[in-house]
Amino acid sequence: MGFEEVTMRLYTRPRLGEIVAIGFLLITVVPLLSAQQPGTRTTAQLELRLAESEPATGLVAARVTGSQQQVYLHRDVIATGADVVVARALSDATGVSYSVVVTFSQEGATRLAQSTGAHLNLPLAILVYGQVVSAPTVRAQIGGSAVISGNFTGPQAAELVSSLNAR
Repeated sequence: MGFEEVTMRLYTRPRLGEIVAIGFLLITVVPLLSAQQPGTRTTAQLELRLAESEPATGLVAARVTGSQQQVYLHRDVIATGADVVVARALSDATGVSYSVVVTFSQEGATRLAQSTGAHLNLPLAILVYGQVVSAPTVRAQIGGSAVISGNFTGPQAAELVSSLNAR
């Protein structure tokens, strides 16, 4: 699955690319949902991994989709689509644009909190279908919820929710 655009929106005024202590991670991902074969239903391959800004032994180089940002991924995955307890679509005030709210299991939330608490001021890579779609800097420990937004239409949000909720 490809991606048209990747941006990040936060509720405060941090420096570009930062994550602040807002209790959840907010990323924008616009998947090319039409890239999936018609009539197929697969579980979205979501991964969160710690990353570094500089290369080091054991790290894997990756470029953030749609940007020139290079990060170096740790091999261990902190949380995956299997850690998703529930995903649901959420419309904006106009009812035209949708986001997907993801809640992680207690185990996934615990791993996220432990890992990000020890990884402050370094990147966190967000991978969807194997592509790094965002790598914001961790400024505070991250809890167990994420909002994936990107001007999804209702059907696109519903498809992503269905994929994330598929077991």
